[in-house]
Amino acid sequence: MDLSKWNFKKNGPVNLDGQWELYDHQLLAPENFTRKSSVKPRLTGYIKLTSTRQNDKNNKFMEPKGVRTYRLVVKVKPSDKVFGLKLENVRTSNKLFVNGILRGFSGNPAEKNNGYHAGMIPYDTYFNIQGSRAEIIIQSANFGYPLKGTLYKICFGLQKNISFMTTTNSSIELAGTILMFLLAVYSLYVYAAWKKDKSFLYLGISFLSFAVDLLFNGEKLLVQLFPVIPFELECKIKKMAVILTIASLAWIIREFNKNILSKITVKAVNVISIVYVLVVLTVSYPVYMYLDLPKYIVITAFLIMIILKLTVMNIKDTCGSMNKKEAGLFLEAIICISICLVNNFLYELNLTSTKLVGSAALCGSMVLLFTILSNGFLNAYKNMEKMSGELIGMDKVKNEFIARTSYELKAPLYGIINITETIIKENSGYMKDENVKDIIILKDMALKLTNIVNDTLDITLLKNGQLKISICTVDVKVCASIVVESYKYILQKKNINIINNIREEVLVKADESRIQQVIFNLVGNAVKNMDKGTIKISCSRKGDMVYVSVEDTGPGIPEDKQHKVFMPYESLNPEGIGLGLYITKQLVELMKGEIYLDWSEKGRGSRFVFSLPVSKEKNDVYEENRKRNEEYFHSLSSTDYSDTVQGRKNEGTILIVDDEIFNVQTALNIFYREGYNILTALSGEEALKKVEDNKVDLVLLDVMMPGISGIDVCRKIREKYSLIELPILISTLKDVNYDLFLGFEAGANDFITKPFEEREITARVRTLIQLKKFMEDALKNEMAFLQAQIKPHFLYNTISTIISFCYTDGEKAAQLLTDFSRYLRLNFDIDNKMMLVPLRHELEMVDAYIKIGKVRFGDKVHIEYDVEHQIMGEKVPVLCIQPLVENAVKHGLLGKREGGTVYVSASKEKNTIHISVKDNGIGMNDEKLEELRNSEVYNNGVGFSNISRRIRKLQKGDIDIHSIEGKGTIVDMFIKSL
Repeated sequence: MDLSKWNFKKNGPVNLDGQWELYDHQLLAPENFTRKSSVKPRLTGYIKLTSTRQNDKNNKFMEPKGVRTYRLVVKVKPSDKVFGLKLENVRTSNKLFVNGILRGFSGNPAEKNNGYHAGMIPYDTYFNIQGSRAEIIIQSANFGYPLKGTLYKICFGLQKNISFMTTTNSSIELAGTILMFLLAVYSLYVYAAWKKDKSFLYLGISFLSFAVDLLFNGEKLLVQLFPVIPFELECKIKKMAVILTIASLAWIIREFNKNILSKITVKAVNVISIVYVLVVLTVSYPVYMYLDLPKYIVITAFLIMIILKLTVMNIKDTCGSMNKKEAGLFLEAIICISICLVNNFLYELNLTSTKLVGSAALCGSMVLLFTILSNGFLNAYKNMEKMSGELIGMDKVKNEFIARTSYELKAPLYGIINITETIIKENSGYMKDENVKDIIILKDMALKLTNIVNDTLDITLLKNGQLKISICTVDVKVCASIVVESYKYILQKKNINIINNIREEVLVKADESRIQQVIFNLVGNAVKNMDKGTIKISCSRKGDMVYVSVEDTGPGIPEDKQHKVFMPYESLNPEGIGLGLYITKQLVELMKGEIYLDWSEKGRGSRFVFSLPVSKEKNDVYEENRKRNEEYFHSLSSTDYSDTVQGRKNEGTILIVDDEIFNVQTALNIFYREGYNILTALSGEEALKKVEDNKVDLVLLDVMMPGISGIDVCRKIREKYSLIELPILISTLKDVNYDLFLGFEAGANDFITKPFEEREITARVRTLIQLKKFMEDALKNEMAFLQAQIKPHFLYNTISTIISFCYTDGEKAAQLLTDFSRYLRLNFDIDNKMMLVPLRHELEMVDAYIKIGKVRFGDKVHIEYDVEHQIMGEKVPVLCIQPLVENAVKHGLLGKREGGTVYVSASKEKNTIHISVKDNGIGMNDEKLEELRNSEVYNNGVGFSNISRRIRKLQKGDIDIHSIEGKGTIVDMFIKSL
């Protein structure tokens, strides 16, 4: 089959309906088609897979039973793309080979007494094609299905198209199954509540039968999920589901309108159905499959009879208890059900390759039947309304209250969050700090309401068994630390102290986000019920369980309410809705632990304890495995994602930090495609070392990690790098408010939730790195500006002085030249991106400048130092002292005939460095001093306003100036220690 000109990307997959080579009564492997094979294949003929009748090359009919091999060679355009095959049902077992490699199988095709095993599970397989030729071989064996036709269609195409096709089919079938189950549950529930109307019972059975039929047909979702289901059992369930649908349909028609089917007819249908079910249960698959054709003929005749009767009744307007509209809808529903069953019948006999028509007809019938029932309920409701108006009115008020409450909780809540986020992001630069704080508070209040909504959602998921728990090895210490840190900020204005007594690493098997939620809820429960006191979090191990306790010194829980603390909607505090502890209990139990109230005494406090399974990996084994994983992963990443790749653009270097290799690999693949250089770290300690040893442009940092948490790593990075110098993007498993808050408090620039969405994470990373580069450019320009401030006349005067001394005092000229060269070196050796330098560097520049000045001005210039030796390495803004000393000399000391002295002192108090530059020169008047203090316009040099601006921006420091005319000037700088 030549597909070399077929555009798979544009035209999609192809049904392999070409002429296949057929080898009847032969099970041939790929090696049998090679020249070296001792077994030579005997060609029987050529067939199409969609053929309902299979003949050999002599046009003789071949029996469906037996073994056979099909072979097809497909020619494609050479490509490195991944191709796929979608194989549906090959009765009743098969193996698929592509280019000599076994790619899939269902059952075991073999001779009947030589290992034959039936199985008809659809499957996909994906592979690369080396060259332009794909040899496809299918082995099949059928010793059960007696009717004609063996194969359904086989689709061939690109992996993504085949995968999309399978996903679409599965999604439609799953949605239909869920819908049928929901309708069945609803119908049976209504029948249980109101047993007078048996139509809901039969509808429930019918919907349930349809749901089972959907699960065992098409993609066979249930068999895919549970492959251990025997083939024989699968077939029996399918056959019984169809006949049960017909039997229940007969009773539904009888209940809807007794004029359509008599009671005797319905009983006859039931007797035939029971006999058929008994036959299916007692005999084997090959036997009852002979009943398929007569079964579908009888069912078709039965449905045609009902349709004719309904048509006549509609024409004659003799619909009995139904009105004409309901009878018309009922007729349409029966027609839809008939179409569905006939479509299934044709599909079973290989007369059609799709069940979409039947599925659409089935959905239509469900809608029509429920429309009829809804009309019936509407009429019943109107009748009941006349007799019980007051009760209906109260029920209406209740429904309106629930609807309005839901609206109040959802619609405005999300509106507030979105509006406040927009205001903070877009307008915070134009608003006063007080207004921004108010908006942030408003957003926090909205987020608290969101927590209530989340609790409601959690309780719903818990009741439905839909809450997903991802069990992995989790460090309890890290989880508790994050909760304590978040509550410390929340309670900073309250007299409540939270102590984390978990000092060492404690590894358990749990969901890391849910265990954090459990601790947060327990601490929150204690906080709600106390105004002051202490909350302690402790941990101990007993056997295979780890016990975590949360103890408080609050008012305690009354004895008569202690047994209700874990019940829903039970709250000791009027501010809560009573879901926190209930959800906590459910979460702990889902993680295979237990929770209980250890003790509670009035006036003394309470202690809650929950247990979780200890991680079976001991700490040393866990650490050894973690290190081994790190080494293995780094060996792969260093090979496949090297930092320097020839011919690739360099968008910057990103450090990815996460203890889960899967998350690191996902982010690594995304960023590598974007042209970034990549570093990886699987622990906090490794991340800090990578930041220290490499030039990193951005850190993608996971919050929850064993050992040093992501929050602590963020804090340590911020001790050396500002928000703009090294952006940090934190990642969390879900949008947990306190995780995000702690991250931003620790110095994170932004956050993103896992699993990563490629467009979102690349956009956030690109924005942060661009901001960093813009800042670096600005710093470079700033540094160039600072270095350019060496005044030309200062250079000329100094050089002229050196020249003059060359004629009079060579030794002094040499010394002056040495000092001048030192001054220039200190100025120009500063990196363009380095805005902070050690205090020692600044003082050396001052010393070089003063020595030049002393040579030029003689005894008119003096300097004295009072600097603490231990702070010489502290970082200060570059050129923040020397320009002040220069100004003191030029505008202070040289204005006096006798000159004067500059006093430079530096000391450290707590986390603040105090630097003072004082002179006893001519000083300045109050008007000039006030103008200098209040000036918001930067002058053209490196003067007071420039230094003031840099100190305030770079290190959140402060600067002030005092002067008395005729006595001198003092400049005080207060710089935050890094």
